[in-house]
Amino acid sequence: MDERLKALEIAMKLEEDGKKFYVDASEKAISAFAKDMFRSLAKDEDVHLEKVKEIYQKLKEERKWPKVVTAIGDVVKTKAIFPEDAKDLNMTEKAISESVKVLKIGMEMEAKSIEFYNELAEKATDPFEARFYLALAHEERGHYLSLWDYREYLEDPAGWFGMKEGFRLDAG
Repeated sequence: MDERLKALEIAMKLEEDGKKFYVDASEKAISAFAKDMFRSLAKDEDVHLEKVKEIYQKLKEERKWPKVVTAIGDVVKTKAIFPEDAKDLNMTEKAISESVKVLKIGMEMEAKSIEFYNELAEKATDPFEARFYLALAHEERGHYLSLWDYREYLEDPAGWFGMKEGFRLDAG
């Protein structure tokens, strides 16, 4: 039991750190798009934190994993990466470089969370516990993919557009 509570305490810390990182990143971001994306990710981490706290409290009170079907947030989807504001298309090389650094840090954080939650799911003896951690890992993967997609866009806009539009060979 104590091992499960400790795992949830670590999960709360991961989610708190993630939220803080994204709030800070949104305040420092240059583009309106990045600000919005980071705010959205911070909000998602806040939802995760509340769910982890809820499970933690129930586990502490009932001394067994709660029998609840877990859905953490909305269905995970990679957020569409395309700045609507034309100003976001004209970032300086320095701004792009700094943005890419922040995105890579976020990706590393998300990758650690995914690994942590997947490990907990594998060790889980209760199917509801496994489902909870798999749901968290799934959502963190959505965050990772959003960050990855935006990084790809910043590093190679032409390649990114080609990938999104689909490469075609036309014999005509």
